[in-house]
Amino acid sequence: MTPRPRKIAIANRKGGSGKTTTAVNLSSALALRGHRVLLVDIDPQANATLWMGVEATAVTTTVYELLLGMETGPRKAVIPTGIEGVDILPAAVRLAGAEVELASLPGRELRLKQILEPVAPGYDYVIVDCPVSFGILALNAFVACGEVLAPVQTHHLSVVAIRQLDDIIRKVNQTFNKDLRVTGLVPTMVDRRMKISEELIEEMEKEYGRNLLRPSIRLDAKLAEAPARRKPIHQYAPKSNGAFDYTALADDVRVM
Repeated sequence: MTPRPRKIAIANRKGGSGKTTTAVNLSSALALRGHRVLLVDIDPQANATLWMGVEATAVTTTVYELLLGMETGPRKAVIPTGIEGVDILPAAVRLAGAEVELASLPGRELRLKQILEPVAPGYDYVIVDCPVSFGILALNAFVACGEVLAPVQTHHLSVVAIRQLDDIIRKVNQTFNKDLRVTGLVPTMVDRRMKISEELIEEMEKEYGRNLLRPSIRLDAKLAEAPARRKPIHQYAPKSNGAFDYTALADDVRVM
C-alpha cells in the first residue's frame, strides 16, 4: 500500500514543459476529488505561488526562510489558497540565493524533508514544484519525496531532458533516497494535428512503456490564460479540455 501522504515532485530539466501548470492543476484536481493537498513551491521563479494568488513579496515566511533556518515553524508558513482543500508553502524570488547559501550548511539536502515532517501528515498529497535546474533545491525535493512526476512537452529536447532526469534519479537512489521512483511521464501541450506529437509519444511509449501516462494534456489556450487570472484551470475554465485532462491525470495518479 502506498504510504500517506504521498509526496510527489513535479520535475523536468527543460523549461516550458508544463511543470508548474501540472503542479497547480494536479493539486486542484486532487482537491476536487476530496483530497487535502499541500502544494510546495521550491522554484525561485515562484510561479506556482503567484498562480495561486499569493503575492510572494507580501509574505514574510516562505520556503526560503525555512530552508535557511531563519524561521523554524513551518506550520505558520503554510497559506490557504482560494481552492478548498489546497494549501501552499510559498516561494519567493529571494529563494534564488539559496543554492549558494545552502552549499556550506550541514545536512543541506535534508532540509525540505525536515520542514515537511510536522506538516505533511495533515494532507493526502504533497505536490512539490521543482526548479528547472537540478541543484540543491531540486535535490531537496527528491530527498523529501517518494515519487517524481515528469511533464514532457511533445518536443525532441523535452524528451532528451527526461533521459537526463533518469540519470539524476538513479544517482539520488544510490546516495540519498533509495525509495524515489518515477510515477510517470505526462505528455503535455499535445497537438494532435501535428505529426511530430504522435511520433514523439510513440517513441516515449516504446522507451518507457507503462510509465507513460494517459491521457495526455492537450494544447489548450485556457491553460495558458489561467495563470493571469490567478486560478487553476478547474476554476477558470471548468469545461475546458485542460480541466478534463488534469482531472483524468489526477484519477490516474490516485490509483497508482
